[in-house]
Amino acid sequence: MSESTQDGKTLAAELAKRRGRRYPAHEFIAEKFPDYMESLLQLDHVIRGKKRRFDEKMHELFHLLALAVEMSNPHNQPHLKQHIKQGLKLGLEPEEIAEALMVAVNPCGAKVLTYGVTCMLEAIEEMKKDGELPDHLK
Repeated sequence: MSESTQDGKTLAAELAKRRGRRYPAHEFIAEKFPDYMESLLQLDHVIRGKKRRFDEKMHELFHLLALAVEMSNPHNQPHLKQHIKQGLKLGLEPEEIAEALMVAVNPCGAKVLTYGVTCMLEAIEEMKKDGELPDHLK
């Protein structure tokens, strides 16, 4: 067991709170390697918790773009859609997401755009169904 000042369940709960969703993989890592999870949470605070040049909305845009580039496969759709939903709730427009994905086509291939827009459209439909659609999208 790795050394940490907090137990795995507490660390996993904190990451779930920050991410807006519980991921079994995060819980496993937090339980088995709490020192790693503690470091990840500290890094997250440095990147997203302090005032920076980009606001939380833009951080979500960067996060979802990276996920679309790296994980263009159906297994990871829930992860990408979660970040799309969070970005939309923070005020991102679907056109901003699509444009960011288009920028990634040159270095990363068309699959990024197709996959990312598909996930975005599914996320918007899920938000409509769940009554969570932000006002700027109604």
